[in-house]
Amino acid sequence: MTMARRLISDVTSARTHSHSLTLKSEMKTTEVIIIGNGPSGITLSYMLSGHWPYYNGQPLPPGQSSEYLQMRLEDKRDASLVEQELESLSDGIEGRSTNPVAVLLDSLNHPGADTGLNNTSVLKWQLHKNRHIPHVVLGKTLPGGAWQMMEGNMQTLSLGNWMELPGKPFREWLKKHRAAKTNEENGISDYPTDRASMTDLRDYYQDYVHSNGLTDHFQSHSTVTSVRKVVDTETVVNMENGEVEELMTTDAEGNKAPLWEVRGFHFKEEDDNENVEIEEFCYRAPHVVLATGSYDLPNRLHVEGEQYPFVLHSLPELEERLNAGDIGPDSDPVMIVGSGLTAADAILCCMNASIPIVHVFRRQPDDPSVIYNSLPPKLYPEYHKILQMMKGEKKDYECYKPYAEYSILQFGVDNQVLIKGTKHKCTPMIKVSYAVVLIGSKPDLTYLPNSGRDLGVVPNCCIDCKHNPLDLDPYTFQSNCETGLFAMGPLSGDNFVRFIQGGALGITNFLWKKRTESL
Repeated sequence: MTMARRLISDVTSARTHSHSLTLKSEMKTTEVIIIGNGPSGITLSYMLSGHWPYYNGQPLPPGQSSEYLQMRLEDKRDASLVEQELESLSDGIEGRSTNPVAVLLDSLNHPGADTGLNNTSVLKWQLHKNRHIPHVVLGKTLPGGAWQMMEGNMQTLSLGNWMELPGKPFREWLKKHRAAKTNEENGISDYPTDRASMTDLRDYYQDYVHSNGLTDHFQSHSTVTSVRKVVDTETVVNMENGEVEELMTTDAEGNKAPLWEVRGFHFKEEDDNENVEIEEFCYRAPHVVLATGSYDLPNRLHVEGEQYPFVLHSLPELEERLNAGDIGPDSDPVMIVGSGLTAADAILCCMNASIPIVHVFRRQPDDPSVIYNSLPPKLYPEYHKILQMMKGEKKDYECYKPYAEYSILQFGVDNQVLIKGTKHKCTPMIKVSYAVVLIGSKPDLTYLPNSGRDLGVVPNCCIDCKHNPLDLDPYTFQSNCETGLFAMGPLSGDNFVRFIQGGALGITNFLWKKRTESL
């Protein structure tokens, strides 16, 4: 188990061993506090550091609204997208995101991608150090967020040009990275030429932060415990110059304006791997960005026996069992419950290890709500293959058995699982090695007042990235409920890396305009 996983799991446990920790606390100020250091937080840090996108003049591929977009871009070719009116730029553009700014930036980063084209970006990125906006990025892991929790060589759905971040083409990085790895292994290479592994992406995101000079903004192994508004005047330490100063902000009318205060713990493990230093932190800023993703709290079935050790609720848990040799080709089958992308990844993971699979899902395979049906087969061949297997059309993998329109009734002793079909009278009892329940997850927003329940599209309900995302302005990504609070990535409804960059653009655009208007 990695240091991050072990340390972030239980602050209370660490507190009970007072001899192994020390507590420190010092209030600091900055302009923006970003909670979450995955691709969302990394991209926003990149733009806030002064890296701005410009149209490079290359023609967009023919398509709906491309001529109008190109005319608008040509009209202000010397201006960065950060300086332009995003609402007018994104007007009329359609894509696979519900956020117009995300569709805009993706159409320029990956022109024609949804039609199967692999065109190069029509954006160029320029660094303006004098336009840097002070910020800090807080994350539970090393830079990369949830990708740091993924293990090994499981393959992603594409080569990663859709997984790349601004200004660092993933294909070029991957070629150099694999060449270096091959040299380290005395010329032996078993890397596929057209795929990217979880380890590749994990290394890419870490290297991205380092190579772009963003490291000083990142505070890894940090767990946020509280986010609240304050209006106090206090003496604090300025993060940029280290000077002690009186903190008070005012609004346009000269009244005290509230700041956001973010508190939590930063973990540092000593060399002996036993003693842990826990440093309390406290930041205050006029702007807070929630970029934490949606993988914190796995959904549960709430059926009898779900607490048994053989019932898992995440892909990393399955990978740990595989890496430990707990499961093999001769084991009882692994039961995968669910029909989403993570369930598909778990199936691929088991297939790569020649593990027998029992797949239980509630819907018919051709149901439009099954996400594989909405993915182009040429762009997502692995998911299309799984869809065919679910329908019984493809039997290349003999150790896969689908149970369409079945649900779990009970997890029993001795790894027995009782299932029931909606159109079947029988209730099979299946012996498994492990059952992996992958039916979605929710973000952990317990650090917010009322766990953020007042901030969703549906008020007074739990935040759910799919069914109840945060209620945000579609162009600035600022909360419609709380001034100065922003969200991006899954919390704004965008789960794919290629679309989360739109949130970073919208937020940077808003903050830069706010700064220039105040001059």
